[in-house]
Amino acid sequence: MTMPDAPARPPLRFATDAERLTWRQTRHLMRSDFVRLATWYGGGSFSRRLFWFLQPNYQALFLYRTYRYLYLKGWRGAARLVFLWSLYWTGAEISPTTSLGPGCLITHASGVVLFGKIGARFTIFGQGGMGGGLGEEDIGGGPGYPVIGDDVIFGMKALALGPIRIGDRVKVGPTALVSRSVPDDAMILAVESKLVRVRMGEAEGNARP
Repeated sequence: MTMPDAPARPPLRFATDAERLTWRQTRHLMRSDFVRLATWYGGGSFSRRLFWFLQPNYQALFLYRTYRYLYLKGWRGAARLVFLWSLYWTGAEISPTTSLGPGCLITHASGVVLFGKIGARFTIFGQGGMGGGLGEEDIGGGPGYPVIGDDVIFGMKALALGPIRIGDRVKVGPTALVSRSVPDDAMILAVESKLVRVRMGEAEGNARP
């Protein structure tokens, strides 16, 4: 007697509202973040993966997924407590109201601040992020906060402020400040620093053989 095939599981949907978000989805999001981190480092042994799991850049995302789930389920007090612990422990501030898609990668946790709605496979290199302060309009990320597309990269100290939209596959260079909406596939670069003076003694010393 042959057993009937088990029904295929429906594809996992990464919900951002309390009605559809489940703990299974939350665990899947945690796993997607870790897979990106492991891919970034090139894979490795169990001990190396354990080391990566305990690093602040992944712990910031792991704890965010936890308190985001609590927040959307209505357990706001518990969510805020885990949020505070994450802030003290990792140095990254990811608000419980922030919607963060799957496969996020934070290379350096210190100084990262994330507010708004962020798509899948977002990458940030540290000491930057996004927030408000340039208006109160809600375009989908919360009052005054930006909406970020998929596969976006933020370089070191890159910032996006205000109710703006940043399209898919956008690259924001180190120290760049974005305050206007950006179309898909764009690249934003900061003004390069200029050499304005060299001391004569140093210049002469450098010129000697």
